[in-house]
Amino acid sequence: MRSPSLPLRPLTVGELLDAAMEVTRGAGRALLPVAFALAVLEQLAMVWIRVAFFDGSTFPWIGDIVGPAWLGVALGTGMEAAVIAFLGVPAARAVAAAAAGVPVRARDLLRLRRIGSAAFLVLLTFVVTCALTLLPLGWLPAYPLFGLAVAALVIDGVGPLRAVGRGVKMVLRVGARAAAVRLVGYFAWLLLRLGFGFGAASALGLVGADGLWATAACFALVNTVAYANLASLDAVLHLETRIRTEGLDIALTRVPDALTPQHLVVAR
Repeated sequence: MRSPSLPLRPLTVGELLDAAMEVTRGAGRALLPVAFALAVLEQLAMVWIRVAFFDGSTFPWIGDIVGPAWLGVALGTGMEAAVIAFLGVPAARAVAAAAAGVPVRARDLLRLRRIGSAAFLVLLTFVVTCALTLLPLGWLPAYPLFGLAVAALVIDGVGPLRAVGRGVKMVLRVGARAAAVRLVGYFAWLLLRLGFGFGAASALGLVGADGLWATAACFALVNTVAYANLASLDAVLHLETRIRTEGLDIALTRVPDALTPQHLVVAR
């Protein structure tokens, strides 16, 4: 598996999105199968949510999601955030390897080290995102809030509780720049996902293969790439924020030995 190219300097928004795609391609053999499995599980749950809350509609009208049905929206957004957080573990390992300039192997990205701490962050991300989404416009601060926590856990080598606090601080640095970039990345992929979803639903309807499960299968495919890329964006964004605000790039140039991901660990 080739190591992705990652510039160790402050990046523009466009460069961050490009770097995230590069990480997704470079770590694809490990990242995409996990993303596909999680996207399938998510769509299985979403089929139940669409039946229970939206009368089986994949694209309900705005009026149909007001009131108790909004709980279905909150559950969906919570699952999205949790899947992206889980994928943040292999994505962050790929970014750490890229920053150190060392080869990245699929088995290294998928090892179970610190999986318990990561599971805690994934669960916390789901609960908080789901709860805040129930409030008016609550998703807007909820989605970026814990986006860099998993990267802090994996790249910075801190404990889960410290990773939560450090992740939130990183999101809010430089005028909440990281939060804004996360939202830009999400909405860019949302447009692609909806376009693919509507297009796939229309195409399936022409051949008589439309239906809730067929549409769910289409969304599982496009979400596989979207979620993997958004997880990669989080990891890249975390490292870039450290470069921008902590001088990580300067510190790495002063390391006398060959770089390893361990050189990215912050002081305890």
